[in-house]
Amino acid sequence: MICVSVAEPTVEQALDTLRQVSGADLCEIRLDALEEPRLEPFLEHRERLLFTFRAREEGGFREVPLERRLALLREAAAAGAAYVDLELRSGPEAVAELRRACRKTRLLLSYHHFSHTPSEAYLRDKVLEMRHLGADVGKVVCMARTPREAYLLPGLILWAREKLDFPLIAFAMGPLGKWTRTVCLLLGSPFTYVAARPGGQTAPGQLTLEELRTALQVFREEGP
Repeated sequence: MICVSVAEPTVEQALDTLRQVSGADLCEIRLDALEEPRLEPFLEHRERLLFTFRAREEGGFREVPLERRLALLREAAAAGAAYVDLELRSGPEAVAELRRACRKTRLLLSYHHFSHTPSEAYLRDKVLEMRHLGADVGKVVCMARTPREAYLLPGLILWAREKLDFPLIAFAMGPLGKWTRTVCLLLGSPFTYVAARPGGQTAPGQLTLEELRTALQVFREEGP
């Protein structure tokens, strides 16, 4: 699946972007990007929305206390959003609190590292922790400084699927990781993230919706 990240400063702009997006399976509403975060205006589209209120230390647009972020994610889960995303580093108590609010909503636990890619063993431990805490889907995204670091992330998807039977989103950020944002889908990632338009990227190396479509077409073309 393709998930379009919607990160706008006002609810009106976010709704406008949401209406213009076509061909995407999901839309991620970045509540941390909103100057005045609110859920009600988006709930008409709840069945195809993923709500994220990203912590500043993992790429969020502003500093907001965990209690406030968690309250809005609980509200989104209670309203029946498709997904809610909480950082693994929020801790077991916060995760359990959000897990209890998820009935029809799927819980995504995420881990981001913006300076480099930690070791494979370290990242596997993070995935195991996500699964142990009851995530429906895991997400691991790290900055790739070298081709080897970029290569490590897609491999986690296969490991999680084959060894844990756990759906994992994993790709690398930065110029060296752009290819992983497409290949992850071919390896079994539940979805990948794209920007709605040029200049709308929410992370380094993020492709636009049109760029991803073009890349997928190249991979899917049949040979002679």
